[in-house]
Amino acid sequence: MTFEERKDGAAEDGEGDLMVTARHDRRLSRASVKFFQVETSMRNLSIGSASDGGLVDSEGKVRDEYILQRQSVNRPTKLNKIPLLCDLTTSGQITHVDGWVFAMLLVSGFAKMSSKTNELNTINVFPIADGDTGANMKVCLKLPVRNLLLKPNDNIMTASREMAADVLLNGQGNSGTILSHFFVEFAEAVREAGVAMDDAVPNPVQGTLLSVCRDALVGLEKQRPFATLDVLLKAMHKSCQSELAKTPDQLIVDGVKVLEKAGVVDSGAQGFAYLAEGMYLASIGELPNVEPRLFHTATLTTSDDSPPISVDHTVCDSKYRYCTEAVVMLKEGVTPNVVFDRVQKAASQEGIGDSSVFVKGFDMVKIHMHTNDPDQLFDILQPFNRDPILKKEKVEDMLDMRESMHGDETLDLADAKFTIMGLCSYILPKSTHDLDELHTLPIFGVPSTTQEPIDMRFVSDEDVCVILNQQRHKDTAIRYTTAAPNPMQLKIEILAALTKGKPLLVFLFSADKRISATGRNTMVAIDMLEDEQKKLVKVFVHGWTFYEQPFLTEAIKFAEGGKSIDEAIEACKEIGDHCFSFSNFVTSSSVRKLMAWRPGMFPEGFTVEDNSFIAFGLPVTTRDVVMPLAERVGKLMTVQNKAVSMADLQDAEIARVKDNLKPDETLSKVIVQTIGRIDIGHKFLQKMKDANVPMMDDVELSVCNAGIFAAVVSAWGEMSAVYVVKKV
Repeated sequence: MTFEERKDGAAEDGEGDLMVTARHDRRLSRASVKFFQVETSMRNLSIGSASDGGLVDSEGKVRDEYILQRQSVNRPTKLNKIPLLCDLTTSGQITHVDGWVFAMLLVSGFAKMSSKTNELNTINVFPIADGDTGANMKVCLKLPVRNLLLKPNDNIMTASREMAADVLLNGQGNSGTILSHFFVEFAEAVREAGVAMDDAVPNPVQGTLLSVCRDALVGLEKQRPFATLDVLLKAMHKSCQSELAKTPDQLIVDGVKVLEKAGVVDSGAQGFAYLAEGMYLASIGELPNVEPRLFHTATLTTSDDSPPISVDHTVCDSKYRYCTEAVVMLKEGVTPNVVFDRVQKAASQEGIGDSSVFVKGFDMVKIHMHTNDPDQLFDILQPFNRDPILKKEKVEDMLDMRESMHGDETLDLADAKFTIMGLCSYILPKSTHDLDELHTLPIFGVPSTTQEPIDMRFVSDEDVCVILNQQRHKDTAIRYTTAAPNPMQLKIEILAALTKGKPLLVFLFSADKRISATGRNTMVAIDMLEDEQKKLVKVFVHGWTFYEQPFLTEAIKFAEGGKSIDEAIEACKEIGDHCFSFSNFVTSSSVRKLMAWRPGMFPEGFTVEDNSFIAFGLPVTTRDVVMPLAERVGKLMTVQNKAVSMADLQDAEIARVKDNLKPDETLSKVIVQTIGRIDIGHKFLQKMKDANVPMMDDVELSVCNAGIFAAVVSAWGEMSAVYVVKKV
């Protein structure tokens, strides 16, 4: 393991919590594959003087202005080299752990654990096999560890305290939340960390991350004192491995040793053991080099070096659908125990959920629960929160995640006669993202803080959650714009798609340079191809901006069925010309944001009332007359309904859909895309069923969360629904 030495202890070109001024020279065009496929390049930054006192003040309270700034994935983080704050290979001479040693230990542990993300996702079976343990543990530590490098501090109390506050904000999922509790307790006292962790979970289960953290540290306690750091790290590694090996025998659910039956150890406990192993390997010089891209936002996911694992993912199930989390900033006079008692009562007596995990730190409380109604949990917590909205919310559909990871219904396009390119990974369910036959147009999101483009194809769901929560708060929200790929970048993508030797169907909402730079540059890129290559590329322009889901899903269905590219185009044309409709449910603040971004999409004199909810859309019926492509964009901002709440707006739109449909019409597809709150999309579909909205017996219903693209024009809790209308 090698690091670049920095004698002053500062991360090179990193800004920590310092004032940063980005250079305002023109953003250069970058055509390299590495830029838009591997990582987000960063410009040089000039660093001003620091005037802040850190994340946590002297009274142990978190400074509001830094909470989401520190966890933002868009903070300038040009770590060209990982700074050498200390040399862990000299751990045989280290007798005291200061803030710099602490930082290097965490970097090393995180590097090892991060390299095993896929393995940890695969062996995740308890409490439900939703395949996200590795991702959750990685997101728990990624930004906090990065922050240790951006603003290194040799004081162990300061470093551990700010690390604790960071992980409390970033920890998610069962494993991530429990891991964050470990570091919060570490900030109080390492010796007491293991014993206090039982407080995080009302009904702790043996054979999990919690028990391995606790028992491994208890084992270390019996071996004290440790003369040098290397002796401690070796003992910790050995203790973690010993406790990890016990988990298959310890974790018992309804009388069944579920880990033993599945053939795995506990995934969260394994992740913690990898943390300890990474620290130990660094001390003996056997940890591979740690690369700065480990902390970048938009990078290609690389497979780890783990061998294939055979796992029974059916050993556990849950009666609750949503993994739900919140961070509460406590009101003056409210204690964490008051919040914990109320949530525990809701879980145990009112039956709103299970798998409750509580973490308290400073004046914040983190709550994790599995529930079928996230709003119930959020409503319980809001009265304890000092701000109008919770500091952080997160909702994940565990059942959908399990089906995507381990379900039997696998989409197979290996025998397809053509491949597809469009907005695929931005708007299609996650289960389609790894298909070699689907290619996504590169589009870049540009945050106002850095003016550096982020390749939106490679931003993880976890980073999207962080960004959207940042956007929920006025003090931390920033402006995002989009940047189109240049023709050379698009040509490279098209050539990559053509390597399969099949025709390529490219979807665009417009090829008019006045409307879409991406469409314009795509047509230029195609024109740059050789004549034989051009013959393999066909473009379908649908005209309905980013509502591309029905066209992509129709093309995928035709590709899977062995149909030709021309048959797929004809089916998509039928939808776009005659059957397409939609509802877009937005807040008044998002409308204003969109008006500032694309004023030409709105009629002259358009206004919107404060604190209102608006539904834009088209009549939900078939169209006999084909609407010209040039006119379609102008119809997207047609107001259909207004309401004082999202729930009321949903009810109004469902009534409109029923009223619009003619007696001989029905819905063949309803595709819902949500902004962070996937539960709202499922509620909408259930409302449609309860209202007896006409649908075909084999109607295609789907709900998925939007990616980072949502940060440009949407807000947390909004949604859209796309309808395909068919005549009976």
